[in-house]
Amino acid sequence: MQTANTHSFTEHLSDFYHYLTGPGGVNAHSRTNYISWLKFLDEQGYALAELQSFDDIDDLLATDASRQPNRSIYTKPNDIVNFKSALRKYLKFRQSTYAQQQEDTIISEINKVLNDSALSVTEREAIVKARVGQGKFRERLVEYWRGCSISTFSHFDLLIASHIKPWREADNQQRLDVFNGLLLLPNYDKLFDKGYISFDDNGRIIYSRYIDDTDKHLLKMDDSVHLIKIDDAHKPYLQYHRDNCLMF
Repeated sequence: MQTANTHSFTEHLSDFYHYLTGPGGVNAHSRTNYISWLKFLDEQGYALAELQSFDDIDDLLATDASRQPNRSIYTKPNDIVNFKSALRKYLKFRQSTYAQQQEDTIISEINKVLNDSALSVTEREAIVKARVGQGKFRERLVEYWRGCSISTFSHFDLLIASHIKPWREADNQQRLDVFNGLLLLPNYDKLFDKGYISFDDNGRIIYSRYIDDTDKHLLKMDDSVHLIKIDDAHKPYLQYHRDNCLMF
């Protein structure tokens, strides 16, 4: 159960974190521990994405137990027990329909909008287009921000219209609200969408614990990063993002 530093776990870190907060039913302290343990195993070169059964987990742990005397951390017998708990939860996540359920929720919400006779055809079109950052929602963001909400970069064809409170969790009014949107360069958009960054009520950046100083250096980001402006109407949406999307 080992390959040469594939780092497969980090590819799924954000989804796994949000799985733990939802259907996984894991509290904040345990989430932090699970992810720390799995990141360690991933960095040791174990192919976590290839785990298919509890027997595979036992095989991996038997290998790791033999390596304990040759390292300076995670050297106690109880560490193997902790690894086992984390690996079992990760296997359940990998075997779950979590990702498909997220997609199904979006499709269900889109169909609900399309079949809502209380909305005009124009309203339905606007709400659905807002899901992918198009139409009037994007136009309003371009008019409001005049460039990237962080950098002011104004090649608009490269900027992504991003909801602060995710579309699938917002009501129809919130889905079209200009104050529920940021206009972001792709790197900022992905970091924000996956919960690696958020912003306080003054627009100052907040980093997830899973973005370290090396990451910030490579991304050319530091604590001076901030939104170029902020309105009181942004604050409830930013609070929602901090509480529900940011990976603490």
